[in-house]
Amino acid sequence: MKKLLISLSLAMSVMAIAAQAEVTITSQSYQKVIKKKKAKWVKATKVVPGSVILYMNTLKNKGTQVAQKLTVVNAIPEHMQYVKGTAKCKTACKVTYSVDGGKTFNKPKKLFVGKGKKRHQAKASEYTTIMWVVNTLKGGKKTSVQYKARLK
Repeated sequence: MKKLLISLSLAMSVMAIAAQAEVTITSQSYQKVIKKKKAKWVKATKVVPGSVILYMNTLKNKGTQVAQKLTVVNAIPEHMQYVKGTAKCKTACKVTYSVDGGKTFNKPKKLFVGKGKKRHQAKASEYTTIMWVVNTLKGGKKTSVQYKARLK
């Protein structure tokens, strides 16, 4: 029997494909503040144009079995631009991107936008959605995926 517990936040979804896996996800956004010349990430509250926000999704397997192929999809908020190279996984996973609102996903080298003579390889700022596929998550363990985006 497949079980999946999902908490949706920040326009994302998760799917677990594992017998007896009970996977939950929590999402949080953080902004960097500097106090006394030290930078620290704190929960995002008031964001101004140019601010970089860290979006983090924490997955926890509350079951006893290994969850496999956990898929996390985050739409990049409309007024934000993805910061190149910041999509990361705490454990082994595959990261792909979309430039069409999440209809199709691929590696950056294979993403194109525009038509005809205006067709070009997509810039990171043109990505609309990010997808992570976490290989496995053992029972009782947690992991996270994250990315950064800048407010336009």
